[in-house]
Amino acid sequence: MRLHFLLCLSFLVMFSSTAAAGDKTIKVGVLYNLTGNMAAIDQPALHGMELAKDIINSEGGVLGKKISLVISDCRSDLDSTVMASEILAGQDDVAAVIGLNDTDYVMAAAPAVTARNIVFITSGATMQNLPYMYGKYFFMAAFGDNMQARAVAKFARRRLNTENCFVGTDVSTEFTKTLSKYFKRRYRKYGGKIIDEVWYNSDAKQYPLPGTGEVTPDVLFMSSTPVDAPKYITQARSAGYNQPIVSGDGFDTPGLLQIPNEYAHSIYFATHVALDNPDPMVQEFVDSYERMFEVKPKSGFAALGYDTVMLLAHAIKKAGSADSTAIKDALSATTDFKGITGHFSYPEGVRVPMKSVDIVKYSNGTFTFVEQISPN
Repeated sequence: MRLHFLLCLSFLVMFSSTAAAGDKTIKVGVLYNLTGNMAAIDQPALHGMELAKDIINSEGGVLGKKISLVISDCRSDLDSTVMASEILAGQDDVAAVIGLNDTDYVMAAAPAVTARNIVFITSGATMQNLPYMYGKYFFMAAFGDNMQARAVAKFARRRLNTENCFVGTDVSTEFTKTLSKYFKRRYRKYGGKIIDEVWYNSDAKQYPLPGTGEVTPDVLFMSSTPVDAPKYITQARSAGYNQPIVSGDGFDTPGLLQIPNEYAHSIYFATHVALDNPDPMVQEFVDSYERMFEVKPKSGFAALGYDTVMLLAHAIKKAGSADSTAIKDALSATTDFKGITGHFSYPEGVRVPMKSVDIVKYSNGTFTFVEQISPN
């Protein structure tokens, strides 16, 4: 039965249409949830990777070779993710495996890859302990949850001038639990007070809302995934909560467009890049993405996918080799890579990049860049 499942799953692996044979290519495995609940953030990220690959290959490739993406759909299912990672890691001449934007799926995929001493770069997972869990071949392209929690707590406390906060946390994912922990710690450090905190499971029928106590919280922090974000916000607003709502990059999803206009106000979140950030690199990326896919990127995860491929190509060029150990050493020494989502620098012994965090405001169908918070 297991062999039959593996054989069936192997048909999910799709070779890039530009792939060539033999030693003319550098083969890179890609894992994303292209169907199911996580597709909303993973599909744009894959498009970002495809754009980066085409740009690299049109300029002659890396070390005289074209990049070939071997793509597998994990189907928003943890068991499928395990199997897909085993298949990719078991293929010959895979220089690295990249992708996945959610911590739980990365935790399902990473062991099969790093156990074979193959570089794994998660494009969007943010739990900063992941590299310590999976060893020296594991790297993150995104900032850690501690960094985005710090940024949004600082913004909520100082820019929004709030003093007390209600926290609702999804306990069904590692990402939401970790983000909530660091947000509460930072908000208190900046002088704010957590007046209540409530937990819930993803896709709940009823989400935790501020009570009718003596103090109405100045701000509501939702530690939520993209699936729950629009429903949670809509319930809070329809219940009469009109103060600011803040969150992390789980809110960076076109799903917010589902919120009725009368409820879509004073919503802020931390993310990897605001797509209306005036930085010329950001705007060039947005224009290139739109030319290739005839639609603008829908979230910062598209830029993370792009940056992941560009970062990998940078490391291969710096290493002078597509050998995974050489790539690992080059990535570890990276201090000079400028991406769409910020400047990549891996401090010695740390495989989480020190990067800036963008704060975005969502209101009535429009995502607007507010400010950028540095990692220092």
